[in-house]
Order: sequence, then structure tokens, then C-alpha cells
Amino acid sequence: MTLQRLNPADHFTLVLDHEIRKSGLAGNYCALAMELDGVPEHAEIARCCSAFAKRFPLAVARLSRQGRQYAWVPADADSLPFQVCTLDNDADGAAGQQRLLTLVNRVVPVSASAPFELHLIESAGRSLLALCWFHPAADAKGAELVLHHLFNDPQPARQPLPLPVDHLQQQWGLWRKLRLARQAVVNIHRLDRYASVLPLETQSPADRLALKLVRYDAEQTAQIMAHARKHTGMTGTTLYLIGCMMRALEAAGATPAGNAYCVPYAVNLRRRKALFPVLGNQVSFLFAQAERDMVHSRELLFAHLRDQNRAAIRQGLDHAMLPLMQAGSWLALEKYGRIVRNSPTRRERSSFWFSYTGDMEPEPESIAGCRVRGMYQLSQVSSPPGLGLLASSFHGRLVLSYNYINNQFQTDWLERLTQAMTAELLDLAEKFP
Repeated sequence: MTLQRLNPADHFTLVLDHEIRKSGLAGNYCALAMELDGVPEHAEIARCCSAFAKRFPLAVARLSRQGRQYAWVPADADSLPFQVCTLDNDADGAAGQQRLLTLVNRVVPVSASAPFELHLIESAGRSLLALCWFHPAADAKGAELVLHHLFNDPQPARQPLPLPVDHLQQQWGLWRKLRLARQAVVNIHRLDRYASVLPLETQSPADRLALKLVRYDAEQTAQIMAHARKHTGMTGTTLYLIGCMMRALEAAGATPAGNAYCVPYAVNLRRRKALFPVLGNQVSFLFAQAERDMVHSRELLFAHLRDQNRAAIRQGLDHAMLPLMQAGSWLALEKYGRIVRNSPTRRERSSFWFSYTGDMEPEPESIAGCRVRGMYQLSQVSSPPGLGLLASSFHGRLVLSYNYINNQFQTDWLERLTQAMTAELLDLAEKFP
């Protein structure tokens, strides 16, 4: 492979890596965990890792600074790293989950971070196959495609060019980029009129990433999706989940400070069901924001979030962040990080981190001969806000992954939050006073 510079979305995730490490945490690492019935043959997994590296040399590159920017440069590796761990007893999957958290909490220098690693955690005839990745290498949809091309697609890959992020920027002339950037700046200034509500404020140094999973069965998931369609429309599941989380935080008792919830969320620029691009982040960003008083009414909140999103799309704000991200890629990571996270009053913009990837596309029935019975995700977060919610669906079942910094949230508070979130999703919550 030749040297390949990070696109603006890749660089944005590298900035978040810098901010996470500044908190004393491992870095911007994510994982996609597939729960398998059975234990696949190690030799078959290793063969797939080697074949994938040959098809996608970028997947075994290493990140290097090139002047003011960063790029993937060739490495000596000829296969994705693959490691096996055997647990004596893990009937409920808790030990496997803790082992995965140990892997994601390892501190590895940026220059030595593998874009992707595969870990097989075995126990009692079942296993957890985890794809761990360094976020500048891919977004969550890209990670799903890595698994697809690893195990289910033997055909050579034909990478289309230009990629979505690059294609948009090549279409725009200088004046359009400037106009879009100005729109984005005006929108951010409008958001910064309010101080963001954080879940909790703590002076404790960040400890380590922890994880709480909440799974919903097919009937509950169908109910949740019906409520999402009712309140936010056919394509508004992201807004429904965000709005329910805002209300759940308020019910659980978020910090008294702050007068609005503000949540950035990714806009996927890929074609739906497209098998490419596999590598690289292909996203832009929007914000969902609601004043605190508004959160007390479900009807008012969801109508506001829906109208806010429509206005953002109509104004082109889903693309307008890209010119700012491109300009930011020339800044030092420290400076870019301060600009991204903090309002002019130096207060954290984000109330919590959020990601909704929907159904896996394509959804695997089996991996290396073992049936896939479940899937979940996890991701490092910064401190503050110290809390992230990842939502995904597998076999028609919604899974919520609460990612949080271990020493900054009490167990009873998290339990209240997850119970309140379930009540909100199913529209069972009591009315706010």
C-alpha cells in the first residue's frame, strides 16, 4: 500500500482519541462483539485474518504524523492480529464481557495501535468473537463490513473511488465550502446559547471504561419501533432514542447545572446496504438539543426534535460540518479538541455520547461455522461527560450498550437510569411533575 492520509472524519476521531487519552483513559478504541454458539477453529480464523490483510493492506497499517496531518503508512504485519483467551466458566457471559473490557482498556501508543484486532474468548462450548478497532480506521458500519469481508465474502474487493466524504468535497467549490462552513458556525453558536446538562459532575480522575448491557426481546423491540414511528416518523429512530435518553437522565437525576441537553450524533454518508467503503470513517454530524423544561413533555420534546432535524436537513447542516472538519484537520490535536468539545464559556458541549447503527447490514447467520446468537458494541468515552449510549439491533432485537467511566457513576444511579430508559422507550414512564 501507499501512504494514505486521514479524511476529515477520520481525523475527527483521532482528535477524540487525544481527548480520551488526556482524561487518563486508553484511547478511542471500539469493539463489536459477536456471541457465538460453539467455538470456531482457530486455524480457520487465522486464515481469514491473513486473507483479509492481503485484500485490504490498509487494515494492518500504522498511523504516523505527516507534517500537520496524519496518515496510514505500511507496516510489516501480513495478517490482522488474532488472539485466543479461554475462560474456565462463563455461563452468563459476564466473564467474557469483562475480558473484552480489559482488552479495550489497554493503553497502546497511537503509533503502535493496530487498526483492527480479532479476539476469541472461549468458555464452555460457547465463545465471544470480538473485533476491536482504533476509531480513526473505521466507523461502526465499516466495522460491520470488516466482519462481513472476513468471514462471508470470498470475492476480491473493488473499492469505489472517490469515497463518500471525498466525493462530497470534490463536488463543492471554494465558495460553497465557505457558505456551508458559515452555516455550521451559525448553528453551533445557536446551540451554545445554552449550557449543556451533564449526567454527573465529579472531580475524580477517570478510572476505566465499564459497560452495562440492556437487551430487549423481539416483542419489546417491535413496541419501541412503533413508538419511534409515532413520535419521530419512519426515519426518526435516532431522535426517539436520544429523546428517551434525555428524559431518562432527567428522571434519574442529572446534575442541577445546565439548562439544555445537547447530543451530537453521526450522519452516515454511505449508501444503505452498500458493502463499501470498508475502511475509513464516512460520517458527518448533527446535533439534537432540547431545553430542560421541554424534556418534561414527551409530545413537546419529540415534536421539537423532529422539527429541529427537518430544519437541519433542509439547510444542509448534515453536510455543513465537513468543511469545518477539513479545516480542523490542519490544527494541532490539542487545539482542535478544545474547539470541538467546549463552548466559548469553556463548558462541555455534549451531555452524553450517542450512536445508533440500526440493523447489521448484511446480518451474519454464522461465523466460521458457529451460529451467531447475539451482538453488542462498546466504545471508549471522554471525561466529561463520561457516559455514552450505543444502540444497535440484531435479529430484530434492540440492544442498548451503556458505556461509562467506572468511578464516575454510582451503581444505583445507573440502575435508575436504565429502568427509566426502558420505561421511556416503551412509553410506560410516569409523567413529570
